[in-house]
Formats: sequence, C-alpha cells, structure tokens
Amino acid sequence: MHTRVGSADSHLIGYRADVDGLRAVAVVSVIAFHLSRSWLPGGYLGVDIFFVLSGYLITLILWREALKGQFSILRFYERRIRRIMPALLLLLFFTTIAAIALLLPADLIGYGKSMLATLGFVANIYFWRDTDYFSRAAEAKPLLHVWSLGVEEQFYIVFPLLIAAFARFWPRATFPAIVLLTLVSLAANYLALRIGGASPAFFLLPTRAWELGAGAMVALLPLSLTPRGAVAKLLGAIGAVAVLVGIISPLQTYGSVPVALPVVVGAMFLIAAGQVQLSPINRLIATRPLAFVGLISYSLYLWHWPFIVFSQYYLVRDLNVGEMAIAVAGMTICAIVSWRYVERPFRSRAMSVRTVCLAAAAGAGALAVVAAVLIWSNGLPGRMSGEAAAINAAVGTNYRCPVQNYLRMGQSRACVLNLPSRNPADAKVVLLGNSHAQMYAPVWESILAEQGLTGLLVPANGCLPTVSVNISRECIDVAAGNLSELGKLSNAKTIILGLTWAHAEDGLVDANGKPVDNRDDAELARGLDDLIGRLRGFGKKVVLIGPIAYPGWDLPSELSRDLAFGWSSEKPTYLPAAEFQRQYGAIVQHFETRRDIGFARPDTVLCDASKCNYVLDGRSMFADASHIAEAELFRFRSIFTEALATQR
Repeated sequence: MHTRVGSADSHLIGYRADVDGLRAVAVVSVIAFHLSRSWLPGGYLGVDIFFVLSGYLITLILWREALKGQFSILRFYERRIRRIMPALLLLLFFTTIAAIALLLPADLIGYGKSMLATLGFVANIYFWRDTDYFSRAAEAKPLLHVWSLGVEEQFYIVFPLLIAAFARFWPRATFPAIVLLTLVSLAANYLALRIGGASPAFFLLPTRAWELGAGAMVALLPLSLTPRGAVAKLLGAIGAVAVLVGIISPLQTYGSVPVALPVVVGAMFLIAAGQVQLSPINRLIATRPLAFVGLISYSLYLWHWPFIVFSQYYLVRDLNVGEMAIAVAGMTICAIVSWRYVERPFRSRAMSVRTVCLAAAAGAGALAVVAAVLIWSNGLPGRMSGEAAAINAAVGTNYRCPVQNYLRMGQSRACVLNLPSRNPADAKVVLLGNSHAQMYAPVWESILAEQGLTGLLVPANGCLPTVSVNISRECIDVAAGNLSELGKLSNAKTIILGLTWAHAEDGLVDANGKPVDNRDDAELARGLDDLIGRLRGFGKKVVLIGPIAYPGWDLPSELSRDLAFGWSSEKPTYLPAAEFQRQYGAIVQHFETRRDIGFARPDTVLCDASKCNYVLDGRSMFADASHIAEAELFRFRSIFTEALATQR
C-alpha cells in the first residue's frame, strides 16, 4: 500500500515507512504542544525532527542525481513547488477567509504582512522581528507555524548547487565539508544564545541549518560507516530514547547548548538505524497507522495551528478537552482532504509542469493582492466597533530595536539611539536593562536628540542589569559583561537603568547561583544599590526608572476581542493604588530618598489616588501583558526629562 502512495520523491530513493513514522511522531508532538504545553513541554521540537528528515531526504535525492549526472536545478525547484505550494495556497485561501471574518484590525494587518512573508518564504524573518514564538501574543497569529517553511526554502536556495558542485569536483570531500558546515551552524546557534539572541537563534537559517545538515550527514554517511546488525539496533534504541526524552522533558540546564540537540541526534540515529535494515524500533514506527499520519503530516502541520488559533481567538481563552477533540477532528479531516485531493494530484507527473507553475503563480499572486489590501486598508476597521478597534490598535506595538540599529559591543550587542557614528565609544548616554528599559527607548531617543546627546541601548532581555543578584547565574554573567563594557565607554557620562521590578514572578540568586530571600524587594534594592555604586565608581551619573503596574495578561488583545465578540470580561483593567503601594512602596521610598541619582517614577503617569490604570482615554497603555505601547510613550516624556536634568 505505502509504496504506491509514499512520500514525495519516494520513487527516486525508495520508500521508507519508518521515515513517515518519524514524521508522525514529529507532527503529533507539535500538535500536542500547541494544544496544551503541559502535555509535551518539548513537543515543539517536532519541528527540529522535520528539519533533520528534510535534510536527509533532499540530500539523498540530490546526491544520487548528482553522481549519475542527472542533477537539474530547475527539476529540483519543480519538485519543491509541487511539494510545497498547492497545499500551502489552499490553506492560505481558507485562513484568509477566517481572518477577515474574525481578526481585529491590528491582528488582520499582521496577518496580511505574515501572508506576504509566507508567500515569499521569509516568514521566519518576519516572525523573528514580530514576536516571541513562546509568548501568549504568538497564539493569535494564524500563520506563525509556517516560519519553518521559510527556513527550509532558504536552505534549498544554495544547498543543491553546493551538493552538485561537490559531486562533480570533490566527491570525497563532500561528507567532511557538510560535517564542517553543520558544526559551524551549530556554533552560530550557541554563540547567538550566549549573547542573548534566543529569538534569531530560533527563527533564522544560519542558526538552524545545522539541523538540516544533521540529516544531510546521515544521507552522505559512507557505506562503510552505515550501522548494521547489533549496532543499528543499539542506535535505534538510543535514538528513540533521546527523541522521547527531548519532547517529554526537554533539557534546559546547559546554558547556551541548544535544547534541540538531543532530539536532533536522536532523529539522526533513528534514520541511520534503518538505512540498511530496519531495527526493531524502526519497525515499530513503520506501522501502518503511524506511516499514514506521516504521509499526511505536511497538510496536518499546515492545518493544525490555524484551527487552534482561530478557536482560541474567538473564545478568548484556551480550549477545553472537548473543544480540543473537535479541533483535532477538524484539522485531521482537512489534512486528509488536502493530501488526497491536492498534494497527491499536484505531485503526480500526470499534471504538467506548466499547469503546476501557472496555478501556483496565479494563486500566490491573488493572495498577495489580498494581503496588500488588508494592510493598505488598516485591517478593515469598519467591521468592528470603534471601542474594540481603539484597544486593539495597541497590540504588539512595544518598541523593538530595528535590525539595522544593532551593533556588536564586547561579547554582547547594543542598539543605537541617536548615534550617527554607530560607534559605542561616542555614546554619551546609555539606556541599560531588560525589555522594560527597551520599551522606553523611543521617548528617550527623542529626548536625547532634543538635547544634542548621543545614546546607546544595551539590552539584557530576560535578565536584570544587576551583578550581585539576578534571576539566574547566567544572567549575572550577562550583566557583568555589560557592566565591564560600560566601564570602557569614557564618553558615556549618564546611565539610565530600566528593569522589570515585579519580584513575585522570578526568584533571585546571588553571584554563586544560590537563591536569596527577596522579601519586600530588599535584595533587589541592595542589588540596584550595588550596581549604582559600581557605575558611580566608573564616574557615571545614574537615572533609575521606577516600577509600573502592569496587567499581567494580554490586555489589548483579549479585552478588544471580548468587546468585539460580546463576551463579558472580569479581567482587571486597573490595579488599586493601595495594592501598588503595598507591592512597591518600600523600594520606591528607598530610591526617592537617594539624592545622588535621578529617579523617574512612571507610576505617577498611570496612577491616580485610587487606581493605576491600564486603559486611558479609551486606549490601552500596554502592547501586551507588561510592555508600554509605543504610541503612549509621550505621556512619560516630562518625568524622564526632569529625571535626566537632575544628573546634568
């Protein structure tokens, strides 16, 4: 049965049911993770398994064609179009209808942009700049999952030519060359994580290529090294354990070592164990039910995420078990229909290349026009109430440093703020801290420009800027590295500190990694006092940005949807002033009494005598659960200017 309806290109390399079984493991893991992260905490690593499988299968095909002198780059891309585009365009057609019906203006604009990126196979780059894959905001983006297609198609722009060139001129050097390139990409991933680049490490090709390269290594493994007999059985067993452990309980304890490493190695072992003769584990995953799920895995992967996103988007909550079952049934039916009536016919040689290419071009062109209209029309705001649209306008609008403004600084990175020379040594003011410093960057840049000052943002996202205490031992290393670099910037006379003050979310550790009691923010206060003392020891003046009350839930997205869909909401849109005082009163008073620093209090902008507002003038002050919307930063200008003036 499966030989006749096997995977794409199985006629070129021979069908392996165990490979489809491994695909099934990958796609089921991803779906389980997206339905509930508590079920399979590492289920998202199923995508990494897909990368290994893709690298293996494509390399095997390319290598065999190249050795026979039959390689054609046009034929390769024809196969990719047949494999990818028809099912993808079908999905985009239906998701666009659902998006127009359901998504609020800001989300519909984002959908249009993501669809253009998807059609250009640069969705990974778009989502790198747009969102955090693991954030709640990501759960309102119906096309987030197609970032992986961007990685694969970018990889296959150059890789086929590389394989063809090596096959013709240096066939014996091919395997070591691929090993070397794979290790270089793995090193790039490691280094990106080391400098706080978790998002680019996740989304971008240079830091993901090692996973496709891992599959390519198995495909190019010399015959003499191909495992057989007892060795194959052992590798299959080890590979299965590595994959299962990775998706059930991913390892998070090795600093900058990629969490996907065990799963990738496990997938390599499983593929290699079935190269000559299926090991017992390979025979197990080659059973017909798993193999069939593997056959429909591409369509199932495409359909699963929109089903989950649109359901949760409308309900404004997570799905219950019954709703999950309905969603799984729906996505499975759509996947089977897509595989049977779209994937298979378009892969068939009975359908001419001309027909396939014209259909793909026409479909992509039409969808691109629709996407442009959605963006140009500002998300068709007339579909929704003005109140919902006004709140929704803040979604995802917190400041992020543009890629072109990043520059290297020591072992980390920085972002220019009114710094035409792009030389850190020329900065006179440095904004230091995590995302709660970065979110204020536009208003600070405006203030600096007005006063003729050059500036630099030095982010430590996910960490505090303090070096004596922090949320982890790794964060202390990051903070210490940033502090060391600041000490070298002789022109930087003023340091502005911004941070997430909430102590309930993250425990603190000392320089030895030992947990400390941060009751009443006493240790955080000591840590900031220590940092301020070190900065003043460098001859720097210090401005400290105080705490704000923030919702802790994705207010602009959820509140606007509650309003649009008529749901009653009991989520708080303010924090009682007394509660803010209870949480932060002691530490605020501590720093207000210091006369050697400038202390800016953004809470005075959001709070009145009775409450700290998350919504003002019918607009959300927040872009998500905790970050100020960029359009509302003007409200903080005067208090920041005043605090800076005290240190001039």
